Amino acid sequence: MKKTFYVTTPIYYASGDLHIGHTYTTVLADIMNRYKKLMGYETFFLTGSDEHGQKIATKALAENLSPKNYVDKIVEKFKNLWNLLDVDYDKFIRTTDDYHKKAVQEIFSKLVEKDLIYKGSYKGLYCVSCEEFLTSEQINEEGLCKVSQTKPEILAEETYFLRVSQFSDFLTKLFDTNFLTPESRKNEMLKNFIEPGLEDLSVTRISLEWGIPTNEDPKHVIYVWIDALSNYITALGYGQSENSLLKKFWNSKTEIVQYVGKEITRFHSIYWPVILEGLGLPMPTKLISHGWILAKDTKMSKSLGNVIDPIAVINGFSSDALRFYIAKELPTERDGNFTEELFIESYNTNLANNIGNLISRTNNMIVKYFDGNILEEIDLANHQITNLKNQMIANYIKEMNDYQIHKAVDIVMRFSQELNKFIEDEKPWALEKSGDTKNLAVVLKVLQESIAVIIHLLSPILTKSYSLMLNQIGYNKPLLNIYELESGKLVFEKINDRKIIFERIN
Repeated sequence: MKKTFYVTTPIYYASGDLHIGHTYTTVLADIMNRYKKLMGYETFFLTGSDEHGQKIATKALAENLSPKNYVDKIVEKFKNLWNLLDVDYDKFIRTTDDYHKKAVQEIFSKLVEKDLIYKGSYKGLYCVSCEEFLTSEQINEEGLCKVSQTKPEILAEETYFLRVSQFSDFLTKLFDTNFLTPESRKNEMLKNFIEPGLEDLSVTRISLEWGIPTNEDPKHVIYVWIDALSNYITALGYGQSENSLLKKFWNSKTEIVQYVGKEITRFHSIYWPVILEGLGLPMPTKLISHGWILAKDTKMSKSLGNVIDPIAVINGFSSDALRFYIAKELPTERDGNFTEELFIESYNTNLANNIGNLISRTNNMIVKYFDGNILEEIDLANHQITNLKNQMIANYIKEMNDYQIHKAVDIVMRFSQELNKFIEDEKPWALEKSGDTKNLAVVLKVLQESIAVIIHLLSPILTKSYSLMLNQIGYNKPLLNIYELESGKLVFEKINDRKIIFERIN
């Protein structure tokens, strides 16, 4: 039986166009999903859109549209962006889907029946942009929400509460399992929310119409975070007669990985586990809370007007160039930087000068010295480069299994640099000139096999360039899994043409 893997992104709020921060999360999930397939897993990748709440209702009214018609328009833009980025998701969930709404109502009712949700009243500062009541730690010295930079409203109304305060011991034990990464984010949640004493969470609104009404008290609309968080299980069939995907992908044996931005970590690391525990469901294997993308050391936000449009980056360069920058230059443990200067520097250094140059040089020499096909039978099992290659594969797998995509990419790039150095050290042109055809064939064959390995390891990232790169070294057979790369028995065909895959950007 195949091992199973389930990966999710947050469902993105359908109040406007997506920016590069959303792209960051989704590309990470897509890369990890493609990698797990290479490792022989049966996978399921979920993304989607969060479509309820006051902010959307207000924007729809301003455009003289119904909320549903407004979000329909936005969702098409979401799907177009993921298509341009070659994001290969299995399902796109919308919180306006009928099956989701019914399942959310069932989840709410189950928690009411267990006395984990109760009626009360609430007064506090509410951020419409973030769709949440704010604690003092979430408000800056100017009285603005630290995330949205907007002024919260004083809101007082009857509401239902989720009994989060009962789950302190449960959450403390959960955090001991290191399900939340990085360590800094885990410490932040413990010190700011769990250790000072958890407060019950308001989970309904009566001042809002655009949302899912409760079965118990229809004037109460279910709070967007209960609605949104539930998508991870409703998409698999929770609350529906057909729930085979739920049984397969949400269980204690499946590797369940959820990617989120750090600004929504509290909801995913505290409230989501509370909901799951209340429903008697297992916890995710890993919650990966990545940092923000900064624009010249300043957080990107629509209110500041410094967001970067990923479609403009794709159109100006390529989807692979953007996917590569995200994978290599934006570690999840800290905030990352994105400027056009940094982007071009990374592209030229890594893709044009390193990988692209290596493929081009090797292609040119095989065509020039062996008419495009090295026919000699060569045993490379004990070659120094073969040993380096196999160690590189093992290190790559280790880092990817630990969700350290940027470290895995760096390992591959360093090996590619070693191959470029190997060319300079061995001087194939001198071997050809001296008539040493045997050693010339060994050098070029080990380069050819090593490059094939590099291309396959980067295939979860460079999805559009993958087949083009393989074609340039004469390898056109499908790869079943990563472990085939260690065999050293790759069969190559004649190379017929030469193309520059990664043109240097001036």
